[in-house]
Amino acid sequence: MRLFEAIMAANQRVAGGGPPAPLAQEEFSSALPVVALTCIDPRLNRLLPEALGVAQEQFIWLRNAGNILTGPASSTMRSIALACAVKGGKEIAIIGHTDCRVRSISMVELSDRFKALGIERSKLPDNVNEFFGLFASERQNVMKGVDFARQSAIIGPKVPVHGLMIDVQTGRLEWVVNGYDALEQATSKAPPQPQAAGVAWPAFGPMPGFNMGELKMNDTQIGDSATKIPVPAKPSEARAPQSTAQELRLSSASQPFVPAAAPALPPAVPEGSTSIKLDRSALYRILGDDKKVYGPVTAEELERWIMENRVDLKSLAQIVGQKQWRTLESFLLKELQERVHLPPGVANALKTAKDFKNKR
Repeated sequence: MRLFEAIMAANQRVAGGGPPAPLAQEEFSSALPVVALTCIDPRLNRLLPEALGVAQEQFIWLRNAGNILTGPASSTMRSIALACAVKGGKEIAIIGHTDCRVRSISMVELSDRFKALGIERSKLPDNVNEFFGLFASERQNVMKGVDFARQSAIIGPKVPVHGLMIDVQTGRLEWVVNGYDALEQATSKAPPQPQAAGVAWPAFGPMPGFNMGELKMNDTQIGDSATKIPVPAKPSEARAPQSTAQELRLSSASQPFVPAAAPALPPAVPEGSTSIKLDRSALYRILGDDKKVYGPVTAEELERWIMENRVDLKSLAQIVGQKQWRTLESFLLKELQERVHLPPGVANALKTAKDFKNKR
């Protein structure tokens, strides 16, 4: 039995009324200490690390509001990486909790609370929701955090990354993401092609320099990757899947909503086409007709929605990590040009525009 399998078995036994049974630390010494990222909610103080059955000296506890990870190279990710590299952390757990205030507070309520502190709305960022990460689902937030940790180039490829939820009333744990299963699936894939020397961050650009003496508070907008999960009302409103299907095992209660097909719409791509291309290393956000942002969604899922006419190519889209919003069609322009025979005048105009852009 592996560490978190034993943790979950013991926690469920105690939550069901059984006697406490601390883990045999020596039996799991090769998997300790545990690195955990949780929320700052003080109700967790009395629950952790006892709910895991782990001794305090084997529990490396990192905290921020909403247990949010903003990306594979974020400041919090650096802390997790250093906890593994410097403090010897063997397994990672992203732990969300029930009744999280970051999820339930509204933008208006948050603005009023800042105003009570003497901070006017004009002093706050334009998009309060995104900046403060007012996510709509604790489970989705945990899954997204696990995704970012698993994608990170500074997290060891053999380090399991688990996603848990803890009930603040009972201390019962729910295993949202089984890090062992995700790791096995990742290692069963074909090994990647060798990278050219010096290319350490293929999907996210060069890794920024880091000096331990320059540690400071995270100045990244923590809501850059926060996901909103309202149910779409129109076929063109895309909603993000709960997680990348390749790495996460979802419970039946958290299956992602799939937007309904719209057979009345004209084909999004030429008839007879069997595939379209998006950057597979990127995650995308989509702006729905209700002016709400949905995502991040994987390229594979977005391609499927486009091919099934579930997403309008005129919708605005954004690659996670970039600020620019463009029509979804613009991400496919090159691919569409290769498949569609354009009139000479249109083709020449596109070529001229492309040449002009390349010269700038």
